[in-house]
Amino acid sequence: MLSEPKIEYQTLRYYLAIAKTVYMNKISQVLPPLISEVRQWMHTNKIEPNGPDFFLYKSINENNELECEAGFTIDVPIEGNYHIHLGSFPEGKYASLIYSGDFKDMMQGHMALKNWIRQKGLKEKIQSSQGVTRWGGRTEFYLVDPEFEPNPAKWQTKIMFQLEE
Repeated sequence: MLSEPKIEYQTLRYYLAIAKTVYMNKISQVLPPLISEVRQWMHTNKIEPNGPDFFLYKSINENNELECEAGFTIDVPIEGNYHIHLGSFPEGKYASLIYSGDFKDMMQGHMALKNWIRQKGLKEKIQSSQGVTRWGGRTEFYLVDPEFEPNPAKWQTKIMFQLEE
């Protein structure tokens, strides 16, 4: 199930995350364990997240390899370690919607948001060159965590794409 898409303005938000390059069909095996690793490091270092965990999709190449980050937003910039790094979501306009359901069908949410952006005459922040497409910010925020809610029908994910100004 999908909510109505909307445009929202986001201020600069910092995060701690682990970066990983992964094939699209391996996302569900590779990225979720990174969340636990970031969560544990933050807990050990007494750093509180200020929102749900997320996957940020930064780019895709012609072989369907995605540059991704998995982590949590934080209130103030704090340096990570050799593996966990500080990043930020840029200030600006984003298109968003809420996808409810099993993660295996989440691509329908991405496609619906992409189509809505096009229908509204908006432009997603994208750069393409030499077989690589770089997104300004395509992010999935996991509002209802499967760790605490076993029923996939109740899982909710906020999908956000950064828009051109």
